[in-house]
Amino acid sequence: MNFEETLESINKCFATDVEKNLPTIKDFSAEIIEGFDNGNFEELENFSENTTDVYKKSVSKRILAIKSIQEARDSGIELNINKVWKWIYQSLEVIPIIATISSIGSQGFLSIPLYKYEKEMDKFDFIRLHIWDNSLDQYFDKKKSETFSIHTHSFLAQSWVLVGKIVNNRYRVKENSKKANASLFTIEYNKTLNQINQHTSVAKNTGKNVNVEQISNEVYLPYSTYKIKKENYHQSISLGNNGLSSTIFSFTSKGGIAENSFVVGPMDIQESKINRKMHIDATYLINQLNSIVKDYE
Repeated sequence: MNFEETLESINKCFATDVEKNLPTIKDFSAEIIEGFDNGNFEELENFSENTTDVYKKSVSKRILAIKSIQEARDSGIELNINKVWKWIYQSLEVIPIIATISSIGSQGFLSIPLYKYEKEMDKFDFIRLHIWDNSLDQYFDKKKSETFSIHTHSFLAQSWVLVGKIVNNRYRVKENSKKANASLFTIEYNKTLNQINQHTSVAKNTGKNVNVEQISNEVYLPYSTYKIKKENYHQSISLGNNGLSSTIFSFTSKGGIAENSFVVGPMDIQESKINRKMHIDATYLINQLNSIVKDYE
């Protein structure tokens, strides 16, 4: 992506309440834009350090982080966790709380979008910060989330562990099996929030019964990374202290696009609703992560 497309994809991951404060292409010099498009980020990094505008600083830091993540992912090289986290942290801590989008995902973690390109689906790219912590349990139905925790993605997913310990279990799921022990469900989301600031997702039974068999149990610690191909079934669990773990998470269509994604659930349930709180102040958790990552240095 060129600089302008990258900027647009970053800006859409800030809250709409601060949209008018976000920088446009006109706020960046020709040297910054030309350097970025030619793979030279020195001018952008200098700008991110010297600007006094918090939104220009935040966006600039985030661009630097995202570009590093994309380069590591697409080239298969090791991600510089310390440098990338420093940029992400600085992009989050400099702006008001209302500017950051943060919500509980269907798997019980806090999700903060950092970058999203969706103009052309064959170039789809979505990068988020994920945080697990026991303090988040109050915001969703943990039992239901665990019941519907084995799932697939429509895109190639990759996670880099920042903090804690992530267990990734992989599964073989067979349809038309005489040993069926579960059903496939699709997830539907509501488009708006209700009066108590909840986001609702509904798991609906497809009527397809399947046999689910675990085929791996993988443990990932900070600096490690793992991938999940589209349509592959897996389940991620945080085993960090007090449940605290965090990953940088990426979706990309470079591995193809699946028509549907599914979750696995009990055969005797036809529908299940999961309510999750939106717009959670993540300041405390982000500062916790920063304290831990700084200790790595």
